[in-house]
Amino acid sequence: MKNKSYTKGILVVATAVLFFFSGCGVKDTTQFGQLGLRLYPQIDTNAVTALSQLYPDHNGRLMAINDARFYISGLSLQNAGGAWYSVPHALLLKISENLNYTITGVVPSGTYTGIRFYVGLDSATNAVNPASDSSATNQDSVLSSTLEPGMYFGAGQGFKFFYLSGFILPSGSHSPVPVNYQIGGNANRQLVTLSNLNFTVQAGRVHFASILCDYGKLFEGITIAPGNNDNGNSFGSSPQMNTATLVADSIPGMFTYAPNQ
Repeated sequence: MKNKSYTKGILVVATAVLFFFSGCGVKDTTQFGQLGLRLYPQIDTNAVTALSQLYPDHNGRLMAINDARFYISGLSLQNAGGAWYSVPHALLLKISENLNYTITGVVPSGTYTGIRFYVGLDSATNAVNPASDSSATNQDSVLSSTLEPGMYFGAGQGFKFFYLSGFILPSGSHSPVPVNYQIGGNANRQLVTLSNLNFTVQAGRVHFASILCDYGKLFEGITIAPGNNDNGNSFGSSPQMNTATLVADSIPGMFTYAPNQ
């Protein structure tokens, strides 16, 4: 049964590749490389080089990150002809202190002009019970309740798509406000599209696309004070849920392509 499932998976990927290139006038003699992501944490123009350190943001405040994690899934690349190629096995968990991530699925070699991905999980994956998903099963360890226990809300609620804890020091204040945001729920899966790019994936090599992740952009226009938008939980009380939605809606704006990193 395992071999049959594996064979079906290969056929699905091969068929997708053929359709992708048939629309571009390219024969199926395509060579393949891989895609990697370098995800750089920033607050405004400041690279976050240390956790719990305060950096100025866009709003005249200071901000520190204690922990930041989010899922990336459903990643696609757009070629010069405008067609999108869905990269297989594109599921990762970005952890604040880790920069480099290699996606195991192959990518047709060539020039690409766009990247898009979701922050969050599709509804089927979000409904998976993480207790049965661990390194021992050869499944994706980023969904493991053993390896990533903090990224699961619970049965019926699913995974935390985005988690952030830290401090924000409002302008004119001398007391940092502890903040904590836990965002999930299928409605809060966010699509990120980065366009007008120009990079090449070479056959047999991994191309790392550099993307800046500006956490300060999450709070533009949001007033932070003790008891006011300092805690966002998608499955919490009404004020927490409202704040979680505000932060979730700001997620697409925190990403910028950085070709010269």
